[in-house]
Amino acid sequence: MDKADQADTRSVILAQARELFLTLGYHKTTMRNIAEAAGVSTGPLYFHFRDKAAVFFYICSEAFDCLGAEFCRVSREEEGAAERLRNIFLAYKAFYYREPQLFAMMHLATDPMSGIGLPESLAEALLQKGIALVKIMEDIIRDGITCKEIRPVDPAKLAVYLYSVAEGIFVSNRMGVLRQQNIGMDEMIDAAIELVGVGMIDMGRFAGFGGQPGKGGN
Repeated sequence: MDKADQADTRSVILAQARELFLTLGYHKTTMRNIAEAAGVSTGPLYFHFRDKAAVFFYICSEAFDCLGAEFCRVSREEEGAAERLRNIFLAYKAFYYREPQLFAMMHLATDPMSGIGLPESLAEALLQKGIALVKIMEDIIRDGITCKEIRPVDPAKLAVYLYSVAEGIFVSNRMGVLRQQNIGMDEMIDAAIELVGVGMIDMGRFAGFGGQPGKGGN
């Protein structure tokens, strides 16, 4: 098997395993299930992955990396800090719609109620990837404070708060909470962007976190 074939086999395994983890659940999915779904014997499966935990980890790692790439892209934009933070929300929304399975896997991995119990080294690696997402936002906030665009608040706390707001909206949407209240997810994101921006933006320095003149400073 050449490198191209190995890469193709690995991709098929990960894609099929992702489906199984989300339909059967982590505990009911076995390596044999994964091999059968991927159309390979257990030999090639174990060639690529040591065990089920490793398969699960790599899928979740891919999810964090995919979202992290979007956050990094936004962080490098030439917009002001507040506008980049707004675009972080929008990039996360785009990821949610574009990669629903990866979004679900990220949250399955980090949900303490799932009882998955990854080996400590793998769980820590995923935790660090999540922290890296918040750190990107923190760096944007620090830049905004330096430029006096954002109020001089604790950058780490504000980054965690903004990330938590975004997470809460997406999770509430998946749980059907927004639907029960007849609120669309896009409406909720727009409201969050506007409301958070009112308290965050340095008065008189920015037209508005939500892109509406006058929202940030009066």
